[in-house]
Amino acid sequence: MKLKRTLLIACLAGSLVTAGSLFAVDPAAPAAAKKANIGLEEARTIALAKVPGGKLSGEELGRPDGTLTYVFDILIPDKKGLEIVSVLASDGTVVSVKHKSEWAARRDAQAKRRRDAKRSN
Repeated sequence: MKLKRTLLIACLAGSLVTAGSLFAVDPAAPAAAKKANIGLEEARTIALAKVPGGKLSGEELGRPDGTLTYVFDILIPDKKGLEIVSVLASDGTVVSVKHKSEWAARRDAQAKRRRDAKRSN
């Protein structure tokens, strides 16, 4: 059973790498990062503190709701799926901590791949 779980997590991480979301940053991020009051390292520390024992599997800087936000995907070793932690780049406030099932994470990775493919064409 533990081997199945480990393989499933490895496959999920592999799909995230394939999707380009592993440590992916929006192309407009360099300009946006200059406007952020807190840096990526500090935001990463804040996010990992919200999910004890978690391992970082992906991070992005974007504007999901119009405000500059860091979004971190964190794997918990004995839990299925991902924890998604959103941290405001302006002051380091944690906006949300949500759980995303393995199925939803794969679906989102596929959608992101499709969007990226359309943009490059």
